[in-house]
Amino acid sequence: MLAFCGMLLLGSTVAFLLYVSVLSILTVVVILMAVMLMFFLGVQVERQRSRVTEIPSSEDMMPVVPETRALLGTRVQA
Repeated sequence: MLAFCGMLLLGSTVAFLLYVSVLSILTVVVILMAVMLMFFLGVQVERQRSRVTEIPSSEDMMPVVPETRALLGTRVQA
């Protein structure tokens, strides 16, 4: 079974290389390498990033906005 799967993989690879142009293969290889490079760079950046010990709440970060709306039934004079 393992030998059959190996032959199937080898045959598929050879058929792929025969029927697809080299330029297309190189394009796919370059794109895959770029994706892998971006993934590994992301892993490195995550390892070097300082850890956040406390998540700030939105109330601490947002400035206090004074109430500007008038209540229903009251008149606002300018």
